[in-house]
Amino acid sequence: MEEASFMSSYNLLKLLLFSLGVSLQGGETRLSFDGNNKRDPLFIQNGEVLVYSYDEREDLIRAVRVDMADVKAGPTPIFDDGRSHQTEIAYSPDGRWASYSECTGNLTGKLVIRDMDAKKQFEIKHGGRGAYRTPAFSPDGKRVIYAFAETGPMQLWSVNLEGKDKKQLTETEGLTHWPSFTPDGKRIAYANSRENNYEIYIRDLDSGEEKRLTKNRLMDIRPRLSPDGQRICFVSTRDGNYEIYVMDVDGGRVQRITRNEERDDFPSWHPNGRQLVYASERDGSVDIYLVDVELPQEVSSK
Repeated sequence: MEEASFMSSYNLLKLLLFSLGVSLQGGETRLSFDGNNKRDPLFIQNGEVLVYSYDEREDLIRAVRVDMADVKAGPTPIFDDGRSHQTEIAYSPDGRWASYSECTGNLTGKLVIRDMDAKKQFEIKHGGRGAYRTPAFSPDGKRVIYAFAETGPMQLWSVNLEGKDKKQLTETEGLTHWPSFTPDGKRIAYANSRENNYEIYIRDLDSGEEKRLTKNRLMDIRPRLSPDGQRICFVSTRDGNYEIYVMDVDGGRVQRITRNEERDDFPSWHPNGRQLVYASERDGSVDIYLVDVELPQEVSSK
């Protein structure tokens, strides 16, 4: 039943976008049209709403949402505050909680956890002056995982929804970024720079056992587990440009998804598990695109 539901959602989405006149070649669909710089696209509400951050002005990055039933209506702000930068937004599985990095523009940054229903928010407290980065919710929606450098290189930490009960999850050489959970919450994928370039790893949270998934002389970053936990999308510069790839959760069967001359970045899965949303630079403009990943793709080495 769940597979049938995803297939129905997937087919309805394609029909809707086709009717809006935004379908492109190669199973790709354009979802934004203003060309402003964008990052961190993410689907919520089972794919009915798209959220991302974009440069509303030269001095302001806003978190916005787009109703997929009316893509051409464009984005609307998620939060009332129009004074601070809002980036790297994440949502709890039930959509009630959001977490994001906030910066007032004077090098003062914080990580916010916000109850969207009660309109209350909490902040995480650390020693040191490191940046808070890349929050992600655990699959049960009870904790937020994020990256922070407290006493050494950036590591992964965990807090409850009120920003308390802080726990350190990793203690490795190099910088650790971009956490993403398997659906059962038992493992977490991330990128780490211990090899003098970012590679992707996956770790068992109970045992601490870690496996390296990529081995590449250039950069592999921003891993995201698929909804079924079987695949990981990520960004790599292995072919000389920022492009998007998909691999199996064990690091096998690497597929290159994008082939554009400019930068393709910030991939995230549609809830149907068959499409990726990402930010793509074309002729100097950046917009959000949706691409099918079930189509045959060329396999490259890790």
